[in-house]
Amino acid sequence: MKTAIYFIITCCISTGAFMAATNMKFPFPAFIVAFGIWGLFFWGWNRRAKKQAERRSQEQLFAEYMRSKIRNDRRRI
Repeated sequence: MKTAIYFIITCCISTGAFMAATNMKFPFPAFIVAFGIWGLFFWGWNRRAKKQAERRSQEQLFAEYMRSKIRNDRRRI
């Protein structure tokens, strides 16, 4: 959900920058803003994806640890 909100905001800002570039005599600053906001969007998306993958990995390791602990406790009985 957070990514969808960031995507909508990114689209609005970049559209505004591209529209501003059409009316400017020197449009390169507007292009820098438009492409820069997309760069920030993809950088943040990548960072959130890495954090989510790390969290998922930690959860899987913890689940495996708990399964092995339960197996060991049952063998002792």
